[in-house]
Amino acid sequence: MSKDLTKKAVELLLSGATLVSDPCPYCKGVRVMKNGSALCVSCGKQAKEEKVESILTKTENTGGTTIENLDQKLKDLTVELQSEKDFEKQKQILHTMNEIIAIKEKLGVR
Repeated sequence: MSKDLTKKAVELLLSGATLVSDPCPYCKGVRVMKNGSALCVSCGKQAKEEKVESILTKTENTGGTTIENLDQKLKDLTVELQSEKDFEKQKQILHTMNEIIAIKEKLGVR
C-alpha cells in the first residue's frame, strides 16, 4: 500500500466516505466508497458502485424473494446497530441500511 493511496483513503474517510464491506474485486483489498465510486486502498483501482440490478440478482440467488432478503438484512443490521458502540461502525451500518431502503423504494416497496 503506497503512502499516496493511504493519504487519499484517509482524506476520503474524513470527508464522509465509508469503508466497503466487500473486498476489491481485483486484489481483495479494503475499499473506501464515496459518491458511488470505490477506491481500493491496496491496488488503487477504482470501481463504480454496483448497479441495483446486479445487487438484486445476487440477493435472489441466495434463496427467498428479494424483498424478504432485504427485510431480513435490515433486521440483522438493526440488531447489529443496537449492540455496536463504535460511532464510525454505527455510521457504516446506518449508511448500509439507507442503501437497502433506497433499493426497496426503487422496487416500489416500503
